[in-house]
Amino acid sequence: MIEPVKTQWSKIQAMALARAFSLLGTELTIFTLVFREKDQGPAAVAALFIVGTIPVILFSPLAGTIADRFSTRQVIPPLSIIGGAAIFTLALPLDTWAIWVLLFIANTCASVIGPTWGKLTPTLAKKEDIGRAMGTIQSYFSIAGLFGPAVAGILVKQTGYVVTFIIDGVFTTLIAVMPYLIKVNHKPEELKEGEKTDMAQGFKFMMNNRLLRALVIMVFAMVLCMSVVNVGDVFLLTNILGADSMIYGFVGTGFAIGTLLFSAIAGAKKVKPRSELIILGYGMAVLSLSGFAVGLAPNYWVVMAVWFVAGMANATINSYGVGMMIKETPHEVQGRVFAAFGAVISVASIGSMGVAGGLIDLFGVREVFMIAGLLAFTAFLSLFPTVYKEQTKIIKASSAA
Repeated sequence: MIEPVKTQWSKIQAMALARAFSLLGTELTIFTLVFREKDQGPAAVAALFIVGTIPVILFSPLAGTIADRFSTRQVIPPLSIIGGAAIFTLALPLDTWAIWVLLFIANTCASVIGPTWGKLTPTLAKKEDIGRAMGTIQSYFSIAGLFGPAVAGILVKQTGYVVTFIIDGVFTTLIAVMPYLIKVNHKPEELKEGEKTDMAQGFKFMMNNRLLRALVIMVFAMVLCMSVVNVGDVFLLTNILGADSMIYGFVGTGFAIGTLLFSAIAGAKKVKPRSELIILGYGMAVLSLSGFAVGLAPNYWVVMAVWFVAGMANATINSYGVGMMIKETPHEVQGRVFAAFGAVISVASIGSMGVAGGLIDLFGVREVFMIAGLLAFTAFLSLFPTVYKEQTKIIKASSAA
């Protein structure tokens, strides 16, 4: 890949806006499914998250390879149409197994579209602007996350469980035309003569690189501990703290506001690599303790405040942590590396959610949240020093050059 001479901010913003609308639709669908199925208990909610996450694990080598070997316009249009059709169908009255199948299809398409979009960022931004570019993209995502839960809560309360699926279906389908409208098209990586595509190369590169290996293992451990929150949040808020669908949506909005605030700062202000590393450390520390704080919350207003702070902390990972990965990964394997990263995190998420329902039923949602938060913080204390050490070496080597 030839590094761009000038960062194309208008295209980065247009790409981010398109993806944000798609994310907004996804937020509506997730909210609706969770709230519709919550009466079936924690196990049913956990099953939704597991089914939605499995495609990232199963198809990550193939998804990353497709992102590397095919152009943006060959991948995104057909998969957006298929995914949109699956989401439209969710609006119908369906058996549980049919919901799972459609959710699996939609997320299979998304598991390929994500790395394909990701390949475009380093072709549009200079290396020193990657952190700001990721902050800009995350800002748009945060706006979608900001409105998503609140809009979903209002729509579900006022209209039931149909309109949200239709909106998501429309947004997902329209993504098909976006590469043409904003005039972007990542060219596929050509194979050298005699070279064969190694679908596992992304995972191999990630594990052989000291920084990426340390970062991925740390995030894996934290996600393994914290994903119980995805399952238990709705039960803590509605069954214990007395929130309705609208309040539940506004609590999620608090997280998005925090993410948006920090992402906007990261996108607007260029900071030194060492400062990025320090900010990332503080962010991950705060995020790891958020589950513990939510477990202690006396009412949903406190939960909303905690998620606001956690949202700011989460943005440090999306802006600076992912930016470090992009700068450290050769462009020709980025699709496979980020697909592998997504698969590793999904394994942790599924492992956690697979036992979350049973643990919540057995011990109680508050107790599980507090234990999960303490374990996540322990993982941070154990693994971040390695991330700091390896990134510091890279910074020093870059300064010497």
